[in-house]
Amino acid sequence: MKILNLLIFVFLNFACCAKDYQKPATTEQKIDWIEKIENYFNKELDSVKSDFKQTDSRGEVSTGKIFLKRKKGLMKLYYDDPNPNVAIVRDYKLTHFNRDLKEKTVVSVYSSPLAFFLEKKIDLKKNVKVTALNEFPNSVAITLKKQGDEDEGAIALVFAKKPFQLKGWVISENNNYGRQTQLALENAQFNAAFSDKEFDSFS
Repeated sequence: MKILNLLIFVFLNFACCAKDYQKPATTEQKIDWIEKIENYFNKELDSVKSDFKQTDSRGEVSTGKIFLKRKKGLMKLYYDDPNPNVAIVRDYKLTHFNRDLKEKTVVSVYSSPLAFFLEKKIDLKKNVKVTALNEFPNSVAITLKKQGDEDEGAIALVFAKKPFQLKGWVISENNNYGRQTQLALENAQFNAAFSDKEFDSFS
Protein backbone atom coordinates (compact mmCIF):
# COMPACT_ATOMS: atom_id res chain seq x y z
CA MET A 1 0.00 0.00 0.00
CA LYS A 2 2.95 2.34 0.63
CA ILE A 3 4.03 1.90 -3.00
CA LEU A 4 0.49 2.61 -4.18
CA ASN A 5 0.36 5.81 -2.12
CA LEU A 6 3.72 6.89 -3.53
CA LEU A 7 2.44 6.41 -7.08
CA ILE A 8 -0.60 8.52 -6.27
CA PHE A 9 1.71 11.29 -5.12
CA VAL A 10 3.77 11.01 -8.32
CA PHE A 11 0.54 11.01 -10.32
CA LEU A 12 -0.41 14.32 -8.76
CA ASN A 13 2.98 15.80 -9.78
CA PHE A 14 4.11 17.05 -6.41
CA ALA A 15 7.64 18.45 -6.43
CA CYS A 16 8.24 18.27 -2.67
CA CYS A 17 7.46 15.80 0.03
CA ALA A 18 3.92 14.48 -0.47
CA LYS A 19 3.24 14.47 3.27
CA ASP A 20 3.53 18.28 3.25
CA TYR A 21 0.61 18.51 0.83
CA GLN A 22 -1.70 15.81 2.08
CA LYS A 23 -4.64 17.05 4.11
CA PRO A 24 -6.04 14.44 6.52
CA ALA A 25 -9.77 14.00 5.91
CA THR A 26 -12.13 13.78 8.86
CA THR A 27 -14.75 11.04 8.98
CA GLU A 28 -17.40 13.57 7.94
CA GLN A 29 -15.28 14.75 5.02
CA LYS A 30 -14.71 11.17 3.89
CA ILE A 31 -18.47 10.55 3.88
CA ASP A 32 -19.00 13.71 1.82
CA TRP A 33 -16.32 12.73 -0.70
CA ILE A 34 -17.67 9.21 -1.06
CA GLU A 35 -21.16 10.57 -1.75
CA LYS A 36 -19.75 13.05 -4.28
CA ILE A 37 -17.82 10.32 -6.10
CA GLU A 38 -20.88 8.04 -6.22
CA ASN A 39 -23.04 10.86 -7.61
CA TYR A 40 -20.40 11.68 -10.20
CA PHE A 41 -20.31 8.15 -11.56
CA ASN A 42 -24.03 7.42 -11.25
CA LYS A 43 -25.53 10.76 -12.32
CA GLU A 44 -22.94 12.79 -14.21
CA LEU A 45 -20.51 10.54 -16.09
CA ASP A 46 -21.88 8.58 -19.04
CA SER A 47 -18.87 8.28 -21.33
CA VAL A 48 -15.22 9.20 -21.75
CA LYS A 49 -13.13 9.55 -24.89
CA SER A 50 -9.55 10.45 -24.12
CA ASP A 51 -5.86 10.11 -24.84
CA PHE A 52 -3.98 8.39 -22.06
CA LYS A 53 -0.46 8.00 -20.71
CA GLN A 54 0.30 4.78 -18.88
CA THR A 55 3.35 4.16 -16.69
CA ASP A 56 4.21 0.76 -15.26
CA SER A 57 6.31 -0.28 -12.27
CA ARG A 58 9.48 -0.32 -14.39
CA GLY A 59 8.90 3.24 -15.53
CA GLU A 60 7.99 2.21 -19.07
CA VAL A 61 5.54 4.62 -20.66
CA SER A 62 2.82 3.80 -23.20
CA THR A 63 0.30 6.13 -24.79
CA GLY A 64 -2.97 5.52 -26.55
CA LYS A 65 -6.68 6.22 -26.61
CA ILE A 66 -9.39 5.12 -24.21
CA PHE A 67 -13.11 4.82 -24.89
CA LEU A 68 -15.50 4.26 -22.01
CA LYS A 69 -19.25 3.85 -21.64
CA ARG A 70 -19.35 3.08 -17.97
CA LYS A 71 -23.04 2.27 -17.43
CA LYS A 72 -23.00 -0.10 -20.42
CA GLY A 73 -19.93 -1.87 -19.07
CA LEU A 74 -17.88 -0.99 -22.15
CA MET A 75 -14.22 0.00 -22.19
CA LYS A 76 -11.48 0.01 -24.81
CA LEU A 77 -7.80 0.86 -24.50
CA TYR A 78 -5.94 1.13 -27.81
CA TYR A 79 -2.19 1.47 -27.37
CA ASP A 80 -0.04 3.46 -29.78
CA ASP A 81 2.88 1.77 -31.56
CA PRO A 82 5.26 0.25 -30.68
CA ASN A 83 2.95 -1.23 -28.01
CA PRO A 84 0.81 -3.71 -30.02
CA ASN A 85 -1.91 -4.26 -27.42
CA VAL A 86 -5.62 -3.55 -27.38
CA ALA A 87 -7.86 -4.25 -24.38
CA ILE A 88 -11.65 -4.36 -24.68
CA VAL A 89 -14.23 -4.96 -21.95
CA ARG A 90 -17.64 -6.13 -23.15
CA ASP A 91 -20.24 -8.55 -21.79
CA TYR A 92 -18.28 -8.82 -18.52
CA LYS A 93 -15.27 -10.19 -20.44
CA LEU A 94 -11.85 -8.57 -20.72
CA THR A 95 -10.18 -9.34 -24.05
CA HIS A 96 -6.50 -8.62 -24.65
CA PHE A 97 -5.45 -8.57 -28.33
CA ASN A 98 -1.90 -8.38 -29.67
CA ARG A 99 -1.96 -6.69 -33.07
CA ASP A 100 1.46 -8.06 -34.07
CA LEU A 101 0.89 -11.67 -33.09
CA LYS A 102 -2.83 -11.66 -33.92
CA GLU A 103 -3.44 -13.43 -30.63
CA LYS A 104 -6.06 -12.76 -28.01
CA THR A 105 -6.78 -13.88 -24.48
CA VAL A 106 -10.14 -13.59 -22.74
CA VAL A 107 -10.70 -13.46 -18.98
CA SER A 108 -13.53 -12.39 -16.71
CA VAL A 109 -13.60 -8.66 -16.10
CA TYR A 110 -13.97 -9.52 -12.42
CA SER A 111 -10.32 -10.60 -12.44
CA SER A 112 -9.42 -6.91 -12.73
CA PRO A 113 -9.67 -4.22 -10.02
CA LEU A 114 -11.48 -2.15 -12.67
CA ALA A 115 -14.53 -4.43 -12.51
CA PHE A 116 -16.51 -2.35 -10.01
CA PHE A 117 -15.89 0.73 -12.15
CA LEU A 118 -18.10 -0.74 -14.89
CA GLU A 119 -21.10 -1.59 -12.73
CA LYS A 120 -24.36 0.11 -13.74
CA LYS A 121 -24.63 1.63 -10.29
CA ILE A 122 -21.63 2.31 -8.11
CA ASP A 123 -22.08 1.94 -4.37
CA LEU A 124 -18.85 2.52 -2.46
CA LYS A 125 -20.44 1.20 0.72
CA LYS A 126 -21.24 -2.17 -0.84
CA ASN A 127 -19.06 -4.81 -2.53
CA VAL A 128 -15.95 -2.63 -2.24
CA LYS A 129 -13.89 -1.46 0.72
CA VAL A 130 -12.53 2.08 0.91
CA THR A 131 -9.01 1.62 2.28
CA ALA A 132 -7.80 5.22 1.91
CA LEU A 133 -9.02 8.67 0.99
CA ASN A 134 -6.31 11.27 0.42
CA GLU A 135 -7.15 14.94 -0.12
CA PHE A 136 -4.78 17.43 -1.75
CA PRO A 137 -5.16 21.14 -2.65
CA ASN A 138 -6.47 20.44 -6.16
CA SER A 139 -7.15 16.70 -6.16
CA VAL A 140 -8.61 13.83 -4.19
CA ALA A 141 -7.77 10.12 -4.43
CA ILE A 142 -9.81 7.19 -3.17
CA THR A 143 -8.34 3.69 -2.86
CA LEU A 144 -10.67 0.70 -3.20
CA LYS A 145 -10.47 -3.06 -2.81
CA LYS A 146 -13.04 -5.74 -3.53
CA GLN A 147 -14.97 -6.64 -0.39
CA GLY A 148 -13.80 -10.00 0.91
CA ASP A 149 -10.83 -10.16 -1.49
CA GLU A 150 -8.57 -7.53 0.02
CA ASP A 151 -5.44 -9.42 -1.09
CA GLU A 152 -6.39 -9.37 -4.78
CA GLY A 153 -5.18 -5.86 -5.53
CA ALA A 154 -6.49 -2.33 -5.34
CA ILE A 155 -7.42 0.63 -7.49
CA ALA A 156 -6.91 4.27 -6.57
CA LEU A 157 -9.14 6.68 -8.50
CA VAL A 158 -7.81 10.23 -8.81
CA PHE A 159 -10.09 13.24 -9.34
CA ALA A 160 -9.57 16.93 -9.99
CA LYS A 161 -11.59 19.06 -7.58
CA LYS A 162 -12.61 21.98 -9.81
CA PRO A 163 -14.27 21.00 -11.97
CA PHE A 164 -14.79 17.63 -10.33
CA GLN A 165 -13.56 15.18 -12.97
CA LEU A 166 -11.80 11.86 -13.22
CA LYS A 167 -8.07 12.31 -13.90
CA GLY A 168 -7.06 8.66 -13.99
CA TRP A 169 -6.20 5.74 -11.75
CA VAL A 170 -3.44 3.64 -10.24
CA ILE A 171 -3.88 -0.15 -10.14
CA SER A 172 -2.00 -2.37 -7.71
CA GLU A 173 -1.99 -6.08 -8.58
CA ASN A 174 -0.96 -8.09 -5.52
CA ASN A 175 -1.38 -11.33 -7.45
CA ASN A 176 1.15 -10.21 -10.10
CA TYR A 177 4.31 -9.61 -8.07
CA GLY A 178 2.92 -6.35 -6.74
CA ARG A 179 2.84 -4.73 -10.17
CA GLN A 180 1.64 -1.14 -10.21
CA THR A 181 0.15 0.58 -13.27
CA GLN A 182 -0.65 4.27 -13.46
CA LEU A 183 -2.98 5.67 -16.15
CA ALA A 184 -3.52 9.40 -16.63
CA LEU A 185 -6.24 10.83 -18.86
CA GLU A 186 -5.12 13.57 -21.25
CA ASN A 187 -7.33 15.82 -23.41
CA ALA A 188 -10.36 14.01 -22.02
CA GLN A 189 -13.82 14.51 -23.53
CA PHE A 190 -16.43 13.66 -20.91
CA ASN A 191 -19.91 12.54 -22.04
CA ALA A 192 -18.71 12.54 -25.64
CA ALA A 193 -20.95 10.83 -28.21
CA PHE A 194 -19.53 7.83 -30.10
CA SER A 195 -20.86 4.53 -31.40
CA ASP A 196 -20.91 1.26 -29.45
CA LYS A 197 -19.30 -0.24 -32.58
CA GLU A 198 -16.02 1.18 -31.29
CA PHE A 199 -15.95 -1.76 -28.88
CA ASP A 200 -16.37 -4.34 -31.66
CA SER A 201 -13.06 -3.58 -33.35
CA PHE A 202 -9.43 -4.12 -32.36
CA SER A 203 -8.37 -1.32 -34.71
